Amino acid sequence: MVAVLAVFALVTALVTGRLGGALVGGRLLPTADLGTTWGDYLDAWHAVGGGTGAPASPSLAVLALLGSVLGGPSVVVSALLLFGVPLAGLSAYLATRRLATPLRRALVSGGYALLPAAAISAGQGRLDVVVAHVLVPPLLAGIAAVIRRSDGQWLGTACLTALGLAVLGAFAPLVHLSLIVLALLAHVLVPGNGLRGRRRAAGLVALVLLSIACLLPWPAVLLGHPEILLHGLGARVVEQPASVLMAVLSPDASFAGILGALLVLAAILALAVCFEVRMLAGVGVALLGWLVAVVVGTASAEPLVGGVASPGWTGGPLVLVAAGCAWIVLVARVPALSWKVTAPVLAAGLLVLGAGSAIGTASGPLRIYQAASETGTRLVLDPGPQPARLVTGAGPGFGDDDLAPAGAAADWLRQVEQDLLSDDSARVRGALAEVAARGADHVVVPAGSRLPELAYDMVVDDGRVTGTNRELRLLVPATPVKLVGPDLARRAQTEPGPAPEARPLPVDARLPSFTVRISEGGHGRALVLAAENEPGWYATVDGKRLPLATAWGHQVAVPLPEQAAEVQVGYTELPRTTLLVVQAAVVLFTIIAAIPGRRRKTKTATNR
Repeated sequence: MVAVLAVFALVTALVTGRLGGALVGGRLLPTADLGTTWGDYLDAWHAVGGGTGAPASPSLAVLALLGSVLGGPSVVVSALLLFGVPLAGLSAYLATRRLATPLRRALVSGGYALLPAAAISAGQGRLDVVVAHVLVPPLLAGIAAVIRRSDGQWLGTACLTALGLAVLGAFAPLVHLSLIVLALLAHVLVPGNGLRGRRRAAGLVALVLLSIACLLPWPAVLLGHPEILLHGLGARVVEQPASVLMAVLSPDASFAGILGALLVLAAILALAVCFEVRMLAGVGVALLGWLVAVVVGTASAEPLVGGVASPGWTGGPLVLVAAGCAWIVLVARVPALSWKVTAPVLAAGLLVLGAGSAIGTASGPLRIYQAASETGTRLVLDPGPQPARLVTGAGPGFGDDDLAPAGAAADWLRQVEQDLLSDDSARVRGALAEVAARGADHVVVPAGSRLPELAYDMVVDDGRVTGTNRELRLLVPATPVKLVGPDLARRAQTEPGPAPEARPLPVDARLPSFTVRISEGGHGRALVLAAENEPGWYATVDGKRLPLATAWGHQVAVPLPEQAAEVQVGYTELPRTTLLVVQAAVVLFTIIAAIPGRRRKTKTATNR
């Protein structure tokens, strides 16, 4: 089964031209190298969307850990997206060793692995659904083991399952939450008394708390921004409302997705022909998955980074439904049938699922990434419904769109975009001045934009074309750190943005931490940073801490003395480091507790 699925995945990757490089497209942003990925996760401040101190997604830590062994984060991402089918089949086969014979397990695991909804998600770069597709079967088996286990190995089983849940939660927090709900429901519905009941309760507490604590400080972000549960992780997109066809495991109502109905039909047939109580567990998993899919596919919310309110993608919940259907088929006591009848039916069903999986994978926008050599910071106006974005370097990377924006950064980007796309010269010029104050030295606008005409003295067209857009270079100072004089500093305290004619002095420094030596100057001057003023910034002058101010309504300003001094500016990493230490300790404890211990061997003496 694994060999056949691996060949299937390899042929699909070769036909679609996705083998042999880092992947990008759809919801998948480019994955950085190992050092950058570790830095993106560990850094307390991120130069994304005007700067934010929000915690990074723990998916970066998982990719960095696996990439340290497998050749880099991009290799891990490519392996999951291209070979998720055999990985899901193998995990389902190993997770069901207590439920059926090897032959039936192989057939059902193969059908689950070829789920078209998961293949469509992989083709669209939805890494969260692919991870859920691989991890859901062993996690369901782990939850079932915690519910029924009463021996001395209960803690190890709970910790191992919690570790898997944490990995799942790093990519698919909604599926993680759904499995926790399943575990709690099973605890309530399945009877358990005495020692077994106490150990089960303790195992569930460990399962829930450890799986959440291993993700610190990310759970706090989910509480403050529950829209992440709806939209999941990855590049921002506008989803379409789900149709009733999600009842047959189709997340997008496509022909390939509808072929997943074979799994639902197999489960319904098993329930109708040979129903027994053991099937109710699979029914519960499938019903919860459908319920979550309905909520995700119909409820709308604005994305984390701003934009058009839209529903979520139902691929993750439909993986739960597929796992429930597979569970029902596995535990069914099928009456003896002639292989002359069943073999062609099974082969035809698997071929249909394979065709749907291949079509769904090939139809997505996933492609090999062609690295760009861009430098600096630029404001990109998206021609679609998505808001503008501030891009540093080659462009946004994996995890950037999962960072919660600081303060009013999302609102500021929306307003600047509206001003730049207007036909009012004053609004355009004011917006360009604000963009320069944020450190952007280029603006990417649609090809038909009138911006060069309305602000001819502030931008110049160098003839650079990016797709259907053109890139304009700003003629005003656009460094991350600027020195403003007393008059401009006073106006910055009261005005919402800099005037187009303002010309602050650029300072050679990089955010978030730098040290500069200033000379004597006028009273009231200040350093203005191209970053949102949020808790965590600090500044010292000759070693003495100074209170910070706000410039133009939302940017960090450092008041300077009249005399010469050494100024040190930075963003505190103490809270972030503390939480990372706690997270590392919890993960280490969970790993150690998950290692199976030696079972005691009892010796019996025989009398001769």
